[in-house]
Amino acid sequence: MKFEGLSVAGVETCIEVPSLRLVLDMGRCTRSAVHYPLVLLSHGHLDHMGAVAQHAARRAMMHMGESTYIAPAAVAGDLEELFNAAGRLDGQVIPRRVVPLAPGEEFRISKQRWIRPFETYHRVPSQGYTVWERRHRLRAEFGGLPGARIAELRKSGVEIEEAVDTALLSFTGDTRIEVLERTPELQHTETLVMETTFIDERIDVAGARSTGHIHLEEVLQRAEFLPRTEVVMSHFSARYTDEEVRRIVPARLPDELRGIVRLFGVGEPLE
Repeated sequence: MKFEGLSVAGVETCIEVPSLRLVLDMGRCTRSAVHYPLVLLSHGHLDHMGAVAQHAARRAMMHMGESTYIAPAAVAGDLEELFNAAGRLDGQVIPRRVVPLAPGEEFRISKQRWIRPFETYHRVPSQGYTVWERRHRLRAEFGGLPGARIAELRKSGVEIEEAVDTALLSFTGDTRIEVLERTPELQHTETLVMETTFIDERIDVAGARSTGHIHLEEVLQRAEFLPRTEVVMSHFSARYTDEEVRRIVPARLPDELRGIVRLFGVGEPLE
């Protein structure tokens, strides 16, 4: 899956997903993020939510229509107040739709796709999101039949397919490592975007946990909880240079994760 934007812990996070026409967090309103009408907000820290009013106002100025901001139910009221204050300062009512959503609830984005939050473990109310897609596949009992026979069965009204709900993309936002152990869908998602803020001894595991973040050491100890499709590590601490992240993380990965893990925010956009 392709990603654009940026993510630096404590500074700014704005991860664009062009194929789904949405943005993960809005700590900075990039030029390209303006083109996407849906933003999933993981929590209220300003490096993740501070640019929402700018995003909505710029879209309105460019006649792009109302934007939708999905947020943890616990912070939705404060988010509305933020929009109202920004609107008073700007001399207008900023068009937007704020959708409070709690873990287990759903927001449909198309006929076959929807968003469902899951619980995360940060210093403030927070949640991650999974984008689900309903697909259809041939029932097992019809596997191996020639195409002509399958066509005959379909024409006669036999239900030859079954619906399968697939986790397309999961995004953790800021959280402690418990999210991997307590969220089974993360093991099966096609693409997992997870913060891995600290990567070496400059900040140890205890230090990472004290701020509600994940340390690479914790991830390596729980490799069995990762999907074997695609893991995108992001939100690295600003104390690391891009070159350090590109050098340290791959050197520490076990063989079973090589070719699966990609790094976001340390160079070019992920294709």
